[in-house]
Amino acid sequence: MHSTRFAWLRGMVPAVVGLMCGLAADTAAAQTKSSTPAPTPATKAKKPADAPKTRAPGSLQPPAPAASASNVPQRAPFTGPSSSRPLPPPSGLAGVDIPDPLATSEASSLEESVQQLLSEAMVTTASKRAQRIVDVPMTISWIPAEELEGTGQFTLCEAIQYFPGMECRRGSMRKAAVSARGLGSNYLSNRLLLLKNGRPLTDPWTGQFYADETTPLSNLKQVEVIRGPGSSLYGSNAFSGVINIIERQPSDLMKDGKDWGVDARVLAGQNRTWRAQATAAGRGGPVEALVNYYGLGSDGPQLFNNEKQGIVDNNQDSRVHQVSGQVRVKGLALDADFTDAEIGRPGGQQISTVGNCGRCHYTPNDVERVQNLNASAQIDQQVTDNLRVFAQGYALYKRRVVDQENMITGELQSALGKRRRLGAEARALLNVGEDFHITFGGDFKNDLVNNQNVLPGLTTEDTRQNILGGFVDAEYRPFSKLVLSAGARYDRYLIPEKVWRMRSDQVSPRGSVVFHALPTLTLRANYGRAFRAPTLAELAINQQMYAATLLGSPDLRAETLDTVEASVDFWPFDRKVRMTATGFYNYARNFINQEFLFGSTSQFTNIGDAQVRGFELEAAAQVAAINSSFDVAYQFLDARALAFGTRPEGPLDYAPAHRIYARGRTNFGKYAFAELYALYVGNRFDPGYATTASGALERVQLPGYFTATARVGANITDGLSVSLLGNNLFNAKYEESHGFPAPPLSVFSEIKYQY
Repeated sequence: MHSTRFAWLRGMVPAVVGLMCGLAADTAAAQTKSSTPAPTPATKAKKPADAPKTRAPGSLQPPAPAASASNVPQRAPFTGPSSSRPLPPPSGLAGVDIPDPLATSEASSLEESVQQLLSEAMVTTASKRAQRIVDVPMTISWIPAEELEGTGQFTLCEAIQYFPGMECRRGSMRKAAVSARGLGSNYLSNRLLLLKNGRPLTDPWTGQFYADETTPLSNLKQVEVIRGPGSSLYGSNAFSGVINIIERQPSDLMKDGKDWGVDARVLAGQNRTWRAQATAAGRGGPVEALVNYYGLGSDGPQLFNNEKQGIVDNNQDSRVHQVSGQVRVKGLALDADFTDAEIGRPGGQQISTVGNCGRCHYTPNDVERVQNLNASAQIDQQVTDNLRVFAQGYALYKRRVVDQENMITGELQSALGKRRRLGAEARALLNVGEDFHITFGGDFKNDLVNNQNVLPGLTTEDTRQNILGGFVDAEYRPFSKLVLSAGARYDRYLIPEKVWRMRSDQVSPRGSVVFHALPTLTLRANYGRAFRAPTLAELAINQQMYAATLLGSPDLRAETLDTVEASVDFWPFDRKVRMTATGFYNYARNFINQEFLFGSTSQFTNIGDAQVRGFELEAAAQVAAINSSFDVAYQFLDARALAFGTRPEGPLDYAPAHRIYARGRTNFGKYAFAELYALYVGNRFDPGYATTASGALERVQLPGYFTATARVGANITDGLSVSLLGNNLFNAKYEESHGFPAPPLSVFSEIKYQY
């Protein structure tokens, strides 16, 4: 069985490893021969093409820190607990390497540091070039690794829900769906784009990313999140937002001039849960390398026990192993990771909701096995003082086997699916003077899916597509207080007509303005258009799932979204606090969802348009007097599906009107710390229906809930810390999807060592 599972990878893994080693060796030799001496003090260093403009003394903004000579995603400093920094700043204030405002009690130092934290933090996801966060017109936040780890969660879905604007739903087939601002689908994360170090991780078959245990949060440095359309740079799936997972580089582990560095962490707790991660990095001449291992095992909570029927749910287990590595030689970067995962798909009550993929979870013994291989090569080169070029090639291979129990014979029957994506991107960053910056380039994706469950008349040779894209994004600063930017992208889909008869090319424009009205007041306005092309599964699937049948449709039209957004950033109290108010309006067309045809058969179809109006209020502060930092945010949504055919207007699924996020961190001296994360989610509608006492069908409305998680710990010695984590502290009973209860209170302990 195992030899069959891995046979298709045997030829690929050695080839990728050999390619990486060969390229690294060739590049090291070539660059060693052609290297030039370091500039002398009399030599004027060249300014990187993506370095931000430096302001003169007395101007509106303080001088920006020098950006790295790269237009690949720039990493913020790693902010793990240490004796000198017991806590990271909140995500609203983090992301720039300047003196820690909590490291001194002087008020002037605190004010100056917080001002730089707020004004000079650098992000890259919004425009594929380094930008100060105050100049980014879109709603963007970045989350240090330590904050995600502080939530005590094991998956991206569970962790990111504690941050403003983000939503998580766990439900049928143990899927975990992430969405933003009420624009999610019922059980797939396919209206958000997930990137890893800037390259897409979406599944070529379903178009979604798997925010569950099969996508480990391993070797994590930070996460950048855009709330709003991102198709002008990234194309399809960047519909309601973009999540960019940024990993640590070898240099992040090598501190104080050392040529090597290591760290390790081990977690254990109830339900026989364990998690281990070990990372080592080293430098030899021009070559830097990193290797990382991540492992997770758990029996999981018994969510579907039934004492009356004598049913014990013992199929919530998880077993995940990932090995990854990086090699960097000046302008060349190579990385690869391989993940092997097995997760149980437990039984439960019979659910007859199409939005939850038919009558899922009817059988209790299903198992899912997944193997993922990701590899990439990147080249980044400064051509002239004003021009920098970047190119990358990448590959994704995914093998997924689901053992489903036959409801008649009771036997487990295997369903095999394979996916492959080959991609490439080239882009350039051009500076014209100091006030005009332009990024332009193109990318290509080749997707191939091997899935036997397709519509009549189709074969596995038809479930393929090529996607060509070209983009341009420009920023102009006519004077110091005003930043104008605009961009557009063109996408062309090459796919067999019998698979997608309504194929259409897409143009995704955007335009924005940022006005620094006062040193304490910034105004932002943004318009953007996004799209989501129907996935190969939505176009071609023909699959029986337990007692239900799900069909695709070749006549689907692409979803589109027009968004208008306006924001105000205000720094009161001598800039010790940041307050942000954002209002937005989204109009979505051609929403794709499943609808009943007859009996238990459903089909993907365009179900009409939707509009979402809302606002978000956020505040973040650091209080040096008590060595603490705080974040709080509130979101209001009015999300409506518009009338379509015989269907009346009504609320969108899983779009609560009210959502509150709160996070607080404090330290006790230099050796102990505590973090608390809390979340309130209001009432929301599920796509399912329930039978009332009178026998009528009524749409399911899930009640609101409150949940919290916390971490307390201590720094034993320099580099060694221990902590205790608690999830669902108040043991709240709630459902994120109808019929699927959330896990109860759980407690874990963790030891972390860094050298």
